[in-house]
Amino acid sequence: MDHYHFSQGEWHRLLCALPIYLAASNYVFAANSNVIVVDGGKLYFENLTLENDTSGAFIIQAKNGAEFNGSQLFLTSSGGLGGGAWIDDSVFNGDNLNINVSGNVGSGIYLANNSSAVLSDISIVAQNNAMGLVVDGLWSSSQGSAMAQLSDSAIATESADAISVTAGEVTLTNTVATTTGDSSYAVKANQAAKINIEGGRYATQGKYSDAVWVTTTDSSVNINDATLSTAGDRAIALNAQRGTVTIANSTLETAGFNSYALYSGKQQLTGDKLTITTHGIGGGGLFAATAGKGTLTNSDITTHGELAPGLLAYPGSAITADNVYVTTTGKQGFGLWSRNGQLDISNSTIVTSGDAAVGLYVNDYSTTLSNRVSLNNVTLQSAQAQTIEADATILALTINDSTVSSGNGQLMNVSHYEDAIDPANNLYSTVTLTAANSQLNGDITSTNVANSVAIELTSASVLNGAVNTATSLALDSTSRWNMSGSSVVGQLTNNGTIAFSASNVTDTLTVTGDYAGNGGTLMFNSVLGDDSSPGNKLSVGGDVLAGTTYVTINNLGGQGAQTVEGIEIVNVGGTSYGNFVQSGRIVAGAYDYSLMQKGENWYLTSQATSVVPEPTPEPEPTPAPVPGTKPEPTPVTQRTAPVIRPEAGSYTANIAAANTLFTMSLHDRLGEPGFVDALSAQPEVTSLWLRQVGGHNGWHDGSGQLTTQSNRYLAQLGGDVARWSHDGVERWHVGFMAGYGNNHSSTRSLASGYRASGSVEGYSIGGYATWYANAPASQGAWLDSWLLYNWFNNSVQGKGVASESYKSRGFTASLEAGYTQKLAEFMGSMETLNEWFIQPQAQVIWMGVKADDFHEANGTRIHSEGEGNIRTRLGVRTFLKGHHAIDNAKERVFQPYVELNWIYNTRDFGTQMDDVSVYQAGARNLGEIKTGVEGQINSRLNTWGNIGVQMGDKGYHDATAMVGLKYHF
Repeated sequence: MDHYHFSQGEWHRLLCALPIYLAASNYVFAANSNVIVVDGGKLYFENLTLENDTSGAFIIQAKNGAEFNGSQLFLTSSGGLGGGAWIDDSVFNGDNLNINVSGNVGSGIYLANNSSAVLSDISIVAQNNAMGLVVDGLWSSSQGSAMAQLSDSAIATESADAISVTAGEVTLTNTVATTTGDSSYAVKANQAAKINIEGGRYATQGKYSDAVWVTTTDSSVNINDATLSTAGDRAIALNAQRGTVTIANSTLETAGFNSYALYSGKQQLTGDKLTITTHGIGGGGLFAATAGKGTLTNSDITTHGELAPGLLAYPGSAITADNVYVTTTGKQGFGLWSRNGQLDISNSTIVTSGDAAVGLYVNDYSTTLSNRVSLNNVTLQSAQAQTIEADATILALTINDSTVSSGNGQLMNVSHYEDAIDPANNLYSTVTLTAANSQLNGDITSTNVANSVAIELTSASVLNGAVNTATSLALDSTSRWNMSGSSVVGQLTNNGTIAFSASNVTDTLTVTGDYAGNGGTLMFNSVLGDDSSPGNKLSVGGDVLAGTTYVTINNLGGQGAQTVEGIEIVNVGGTSYGNFVQSGRIVAGAYDYSLMQKGENWYLTSQATSVVPEPTPEPEPTPAPVPGTKPEPTPVTQRTAPVIRPEAGSYTANIAAANTLFTMSLHDRLGEPGFVDALSAQPEVTSLWLRQVGGHNGWHDGSGQLTTQSNRYLAQLGGDVARWSHDGVERWHVGFMAGYGNNHSSTRSLASGYRASGSVEGYSIGGYATWYANAPASQGAWLDSWLLYNWFNNSVQGKGVASESYKSRGFTASLEAGYTQKLAEFMGSMETLNEWFIQPQAQVIWMGVKADDFHEANGTRIHSEGEGNIRTRLGVRTFLKGHHAIDNAKERVFQPYVELNWIYNTRDFGTQMDDVSVYQAGARNLGEIKTGVEGQINSRLNTWGNIGVQMGDKGYHDATAMVGLKYHF
């Protein structure tokens, strides 16, 4: 040995080529091999290369409180049970160290007892079952005092642990630890170990080779911003078999059979901001077992293997996950799996896409343990399997603010186990599902009635699917069950809404026990027709308990028909203590249906009145009945008329108004024709006239059930555009006219009490032509004709049904003839000269306004009838033309009149609703009386007005009032 310097107990090697031994007494001894032994004191080495092949020998050995400092050391050990450095109750500080160990069961660096080490930029390559870094304070007087800090380093081993810590504390920063071979660990925390990992990568290749393994309950591991990976069967990325573990901002990857990313056993594992990917059969994301507790937040889990769950809890274990996204792609890759464990999932998304990959799978039967699962603000989806499977187990499932959906249409399947040899060993499931403010999409089935399945929907939850063999189902007032197929429930409490699907009108809801309705609603579908009509049904095997259930009916294309017994929708095997009450209109075609009770059952009927048995005649004497028997009365069914919808009256009132609103006679339009000659000496004279009409109309339909009242108003404006005469006696007038009118009707059904309203609003435009045989004399024959084009907007609004709007349009035309004859002339009181005239009249009006055909929102086809009606009128008019002496030299003339008419219509106005026609009754033959006055104020201004009444049979009546004004230019 040469060039050593000793100062105050420190030795500094300046140049050394031989092994040395430094004793605590500061004496220096030479050794037989390339080793450095420091026994007390401090020693610094740099730029040193040493090799040793001696079995059981470490190249660097420090003990008894020594401090060894080294840099740029290159150590190679090939002897068994030896290695690079053995530090015992001493301090080891080093950087830029390269250690190669190939001896059997050797170690790169071994820190024993109360040793500590600060190491950076270290490279350890260990082969032949040799470990990399071993920290072992187990035999220290103060157990757990061995400490090491390792940064920016790399450790690689074969068939042995890269880093093993027992009763010590280790901090790893940006370190890479890799192993190859079975049962080898990148990091192993043994008894009383404390490990902090910041950054770096920890990877293994081999069976049972975990990246990080925590073996005892008194150990703890904290990991941040690291990558953990394994490749091999049953090789777990982070195996917290015991102890407390936290991991954050890290990536975990596994590939191999049953190789989980995270395993939590006995104590607590907490993960945050993790990215987890597994490949291989059974390679799950997080597995909690043996009463372990796992907490995972803000993380992503993706599994690609068969039977590889996202989260798995074994008996007595629990997993809490928040803001986690789980995706599984393999066959039976369950998103969540509980075997008598507990899963609390919040604010997360669970998606499975593999064959038979259930979203939530629970199994394992125990008399002391059960599965408890809660989903809060969770989206749970399975693409090819039922979303939830309870396999011969006990499950308490709570779903809050969540959406659960199934790609195969099955939300949950509850199964059982049968022992083929001894049925006493059969196992049956017990499931309670409570949902609050959640959407459940898919069917719920149970494989055996011995399973107990209790479902409760609360806080605006919605179930979309069928339920088969559930023990009980309850809905609160805010929840809804959209029943997609026939269902069987033991006990049903309906405080919310149960809606049958419109896709299958034959679906039945069977309640084997009791039914309770407390303000709930049942929404049935039916093809409304006669008694045999198909429709949804509620079948109750027990009693209908006291309470009220509201019933709505959706008609699926039924055209309505007369019923006898009615369409049964509720069948009760026990007693109906509760009531089913119709909610809203039930309409089909022209008919209104109602809900009525017969015995214990409930029916839809189109009958106008309740069926009352007719009295039977006194029976013939019959032998006394046999004791113990009670003769059953024979009901007598009385057929009654079906209930007609009031909308039929509104449609009819609309088409009638559209055809008659602008019809008129010559006198209605012109007033007194005799006044037209006041300016006969002026052939260029034109005129402008205006008339306004208000009227009221009332009638019944042919069945007598509907009564309709309507009010109308119209205004017409027109004027002559040409007049001429060939001989000065006869005269022709031609003019144009336009009008606006509206009609508002109200129809009430006397059978049902429902009402409907109709409205017509529109316009007309056209022209007229009039011929007078003797215009100057204001007597003789006359002919009048007019043609109008009319167009209208129509609407009908019935109670409880959608409003309907449609158009109508068409022509109306008239030809009218009359003859005016003076009968007498006489003087009245006060020097009044009176002339008495009579005027027979005849008129033919063709009505061609046609309404659009259309389908109502409920599917009823509407076709208005009556267009093409020809109305004829035969009447006589008599009037007095009076002139008072005080009006001499004046042009003022007034003539009161009375007119009587017989009106005949060739067609009845009506409405065809599907195949049923409803007509206005009593309007074929009408009697009319009019009275009014026509006057000439001066040679240019005429006025007229009248009131009239029409009467028909069956209560038809019409009243009108009109006023007109005409000015000659």
